[in-house]
Amino acid sequence: MVTSLPTLARAASRAPQDAGGLLAALAGVPDPRRGGPRRHPLRFVLGVLVSALSCAGFETFAAVAQWAAAADRELLLSLGAAPDPLTGAVHAPSEATIRRMACGVDAQALEAAIAAWTAGQLPEPEPDAGPMPVAIDGKTVRGARSGDQPAPHLLGACTHDSSVMLAQRQIPGKTNEIPMVATLLDDLRAAGHDPDSMVFTLDALHTQHATARLLHDAGAGYLMCVKGNQPGLRAAVIDQLRTHQPVRFGERSRGHGRTEERILTVVPATGIDFAGAAQVFRIVRHTGGLDGQRTRKEVVHGITNLRSEHADAARLAALTRGHWSIENGVHYVRDVTYREDAHRARTGNAPAVLAALRNAVTTALRLAGAVNIAAARRAATLDPHTVIRMFTRPAKPDKGPL
Repeated sequence: MVTSLPTLARAASRAPQDAGGLLAALAGVPDPRRGGPRRHPLRFVLGVLVSALSCAGFETFAAVAQWAAAADRELLLSLGAAPDPLTGAVHAPSEATIRRMACGVDAQALEAAIAAWTAGQLPEPEPDAGPMPVAIDGKTVRGARSGDQPAPHLLGACTHDSSVMLAQRQIPGKTNEIPMVATLLDDLRAAGHDPDSMVFTLDALHTQHATARLLHDAGAGYLMCVKGNQPGLRAAVIDQLRTHQPVRFGERSRGHGRTEERILTVVPATGIDFAGAAQVFRIVRHTGGLDGQRTRKEVVHGITNLRSEHADAARLAALTRGHWSIENGVHYVRDVTYREDAHRARTGNAPAVLAALRNAVTTALRLAGAVNIAAARRAATLDPHTVIRMFTRPAKPDKGPL
């Protein structure tokens, strides 16, 4: 489905329940510069970055400055430009100013502002919808690697259904993803989310006793893959599947030049020493060509604290597949559509700041109805006013001000 310019215009002009108020949320990010009044307020510079990133072809600092220089007076004023008090002239920020601000702004404060704004824009869940599926996964900003300096690594929490990033946190250089799950959980709470209304899906790296205990004690659901990094747990899961009568669920798909068959078997997690463990399962995936010939087999084991009355075999299969929403709906979009891994910004906080703003743009476009982010950004290039209206609208009345 291609997002046309009229479609974006209708999305931008709809009621405030659409993505909005982002620029107001960014106004709360502290300005890293010292001293008195500045020619370009931080909110304005961040607004220019967000708006330029909404348009295809404006991914670098030089391109963002070019976009701002070509923007008309009305557009710059709507982004928060401060007119000259004597002449009334409105000036666009230079490339040096944009780069300096992106490098110096507090990335954690920016992420907190975006997370709070995102929480205020999500639609209210249906009464019987059950817990919200959220994928936790990390991504490396490869283009920011420089010499002996490793590329920044970011851990994010993303919804399965809408591929919206709820919170993101940069991993400090002397640690890894595993202990940062607790920090990410705190970030979700600070943004206004209730972990007990969520079920988190995680890859095998996070299949740790401490992580399971953390999520289970928070009242959240979890679903984790079990691989060779937990040999004792993996052996217990296999033994449990071998000695109990399993419930089976199968599904097939055809597309993208291949066929796939997935068979999930699930049994109770009786006697398994893992925090909150309620069920264990195995998924066997057979893939092949469109002729139906199987050419590849993959076996994945998993464990969850969701009980069978809340998550049957079909639900577990859907949660396992849904985990890839963060890869396909967020990481792939940032890599391919925004060319994140090709971006060479590596100074200060710039890599994390730009990643946060790319997430915000994608969220705004998705919540406004855009299906194809690349097509939506091309349409925004033709008339950026249609997209900027999404960023300047107030928060939803029932969510309160951001």
